[in-house]
Amino acid sequence: MCADATNLENIADESIESLSALCSVEHFGLGRYGDPISPNAWEQALKSFQRVLKKGGKLYFSVPVGQISKVCFNAHRVFHPDIIIQTLDSMQLLEFGYIKGFDVKNVMRYESGALKVDKNALDSIPEYQDWGDFGLFEFIKI
Repeated sequence: MCADATNLENIADESIESLSALCSVEHFGLGRYGDPISPNAWEQALKSFQRVLKKGGKLYFSVPVGQISKVCFNAHRVFHPDIIIQTLDSMQLLEFGYIKGFDVKNVMRYESGALKVDKNALDSIPEYQDWGDFGLFEFIKI
């Protein structure tokens, strides 16, 4: 089965148990790889992922993260973690961290019925430069 990730039009609603998108969504809609220019392609893709996941289904996702969301010419986007979390409004964030060097800095974790945020770790996400830091997200569809 093959589908455009920005709409997943031939994939039924709530039909997928697990979906991963690693180092891809940040490129959608910028035209760099022959795709049409579409400023909201990243958001359309996230909404499509959310739509096709079954209740209880997991999404594993990575994108470049920084303190400010921005587009780096036609290469890729950088996201503040909050924009990803807010866009996936039918999903519960289970865990978020970012890769720093050879380590993962844990920032948010859902436990005991609440999202625990390490404010110092969140504030320590550096401003994105060069190839910067990548955020790793795990969500579950609620």
